[in-house]
Amino acid sequence: MKTMQVTSRKDQMQYWARRDVPYRFVTVKEFSEAFYSFHEGKRLGNELAVPFDKSKNHPAALTTKKYGVNKRELCKASFSREFLLMKRNSFIYAFKFIQVGINFC
Repeated sequence: MKTMQVTSRKDQMQYWARRDVPYRFVTVKEFSEAFYSFHEGKRLGNELAVPFDKSKNHPAALTTKKYGVNKRELCKASFSREFLLMKRNSFIYAFKFIQVGINFC
C-alpha cells in the first residue's frame, strides 16, 4: 500500500472521493481534528498514550544486541552481496581495471 501526503490545494482535489459533494480544500489541522474525533482516532490516541512496557513482550521478540547476528556473519553477508554485484557487472569492473592500468603506464 502506498501512502501519500496531500497537503497542497493543487494536489488534493484529484483524490476527492465524494463526487456528489463539491470539492473543498481540507487543511492538515482540520483533517487531524476530524480524525481524532472519529472513534478509530480516539482508540489509537488512547493506545499510543500508554507507555511501552518491554516486560509484557516475549523475550525472543526483541533482540538484545545491536544486530541480530555477530560481526563475522554480517561481514560475510556483506562480502557475498558485493561479490554478487561485481559478478553481475563484471564487464564494468574489467573495463575500469584496464582503464586504470593504462592510465598508470
